Amino acid sequence: MSKSKNKENQIFSLNPLSGEDYTPWKDPSQMSKEELQLYLQIKKLQVRLSFERLQSSISYTGMIIEAFQSLGLQDWVLKLLNQEVEDTSE
Repeated sequence: MSKSKNKENQIFSLNPLSGEDYTPWKDPSQMSKEELQLYLQIKKLQVRLSFERLQSSISYTGMIIEAFQSLGLQDWVLKLLNQEVEDTSE
């Protein structure tokens, strides 16, 4: 009985936006057409979410770089980063 309850929990705790990799409750070869469509939709949402996270990370990095440039801190930051690289290479 606990085994079937565990399967139910997996089905109903499904959240494609959680960022966790989704493992199906069935082997895809044993799924019906509707279940395969749902599984494909979940995978599409996970890919879209990963891509949107990447885009937001790139945008955030760009905003930080623009802020340093507008404040005139670009040279200072580059010197600081270059010193750290030289320190780690020694």
